[in-house]
Amino acid sequence: MHMPTLPAQFDSTPCAALLSEAERGLIGFDQRLIQSLISRPEETLAAMEMMTAGEREDAMLDLTEQFFDLYRYFRTPLAIPFFVELLKRREDSIPDPLMEAFADLGEPAVEPLLELHDASVEDDRPDLVFLLATLGVRDERIRGLIADTVARDAYEGALCAGLYGDPALKDSVAACLENTRPASEERKVLEECLAELDRERGPHEPVEFDILDLYPAQSMPLFDQILPEEVAGFFECEDPVYRARAAASFTDDAYSDDVRDQLFVLAETDPEPSVRGAAWRALGERIEEEPIREHLIRVITTLQDEPEEWSGALIGLCSASADPQVNAALLAGYEDVRTRAAALEAMWRSLDTRFSKYFGPNLRHEDIHIRRQAIQGVGAMPIPELAFELVPLMSDADVRDDVIFAYALSVQHNTTPKSVTKLYDMVVEKAGGLSETEEDFLAMALDRRLERAGYDPVYFPDDEHEHDHSDDEPPAQAVSQKIGRNDPCPCGSGKKYKKCCGAAAV
Repeated sequence: MHMPTLPAQFDSTPCAALLSEAERGLIGFDQRLIQSLISRPEETLAAMEMMTAGEREDAMLDLTEQFFDLYRYFRTPLAIPFFVELLKRREDSIPDPLMEAFADLGEPAVEPLLELHDASVEDDRPDLVFLLATLGVRDERIRGLIADTVARDAYEGALCAGLYGDPALKDSVAACLENTRPASEERKVLEECLAELDRERGPHEPVEFDILDLYPAQSMPLFDQILPEEVAGFFECEDPVYRARAAASFTDDAYSDDVRDQLFVLAETDPEPSVRGAAWRALGERIEEEPIREHLIRVITTLQDEPEEWSGALIGLCSASADPQVNAALLAGYEDVRTRAAALEAMWRSLDTRFSKYFGPNLRHEDIHIRRQAIQGVGAMPIPELAFELVPLMSDADVRDDVIFAYALSVQHNTTPKSVTKLYDMVVEKAGGLSETEEDFLAMALDRRLERAGYDPVYFPDDEHEHDHSDDEPPAQAVSQKIGRNDPCPCGSGKKYKKCCGAAAV
């Protein structure tokens, strides 16, 4: 069995091995990994060059975004082939981060971009001229391309010329201005361009790229997506946090008898209560097996002084809430503040309506774990009469995602594939707008709501957010999807994006 690589081993592990394990989901891409990679720039760059040279058939994850961030951090001409490949793959305009990455490289990027311009179709060339202008490198060929753009498209050309800042372009801009009708948008931007060309400016100064700020301090392996045998490899690692997370990942999942046996050994023998509790929790998936059920009952009736282990076993027994011993343990666990969060989770997982009364009093509990389980219970049961109490909690950043999810599941509203769009808009309004992550949470909640009502999901119809330790399709490329500068503006004005909302961005 392959032993996983833990953060304490990062610096002694070859960078190629670290990146290989990261793309297989065995290492979380976090600040600890990045610190190790950027401390060995030559080795990391060599590994990235090798990994981007061809298809990675055994990769679970597409690390394009992570490689882009690393290349941008190193600010090396070695990144140019990778950046050019991203340009070739783009579907619309060039994303701003990629433009900034090229601008930071300056002179070394000129020849590759000119070659790409000459090899590109006509529709792609304006964006590449704009990109060349951002480099700020004085070159007769770039100046010629910008002058041609001014003559062909006054608006686009003026943007490029003003950005490039070369006074030698003033004659081209002035000549175009003479043939432009008064009070037109083209005339306005040409006049602004001339003023910009009169302004003295220094060379482009790269802004420090804080790569660490883009990633979490700590991130776990993708236990819910990697193969069961790979997850089980973490059962024997030194770090109890990893052992516990690996064991807990089998909760709500079907698994083999071999995994069951390994979980049982972990639950019985691991020195850490948190790990034993996580294993008991996962073993709750096999509660119909009498030996497993007996051991879980034994834990909740004899180990009250081990709250972590006891809590895991209690949640594992959630589907047996009708059993008098389990019911008594649920009520006792609720009374103990150390185990109330676990008791509330077991209650809502049981879907036993007898426990509905316990969630409302804890929606504003000072303990975030108790508060979070109470919120989740309102959505899971669901409890429509408590939905209105969730709305003020949307301002609580610590539980906002949970609140949005629970509110969408519990609020009184008609539930059909057509009506959920209105419910979606209503939740967005109540929440005061949503981030992309929050939009995903809302969409998943509405899909679950539809499934409860007997309909197929509409937002994620392929269950792309459900994982069962099987191989997933790689995520989409990291290159942003943006509106083309020559596309119609989405505001509905009828103008091109570059002449409307896009003008402010430039």
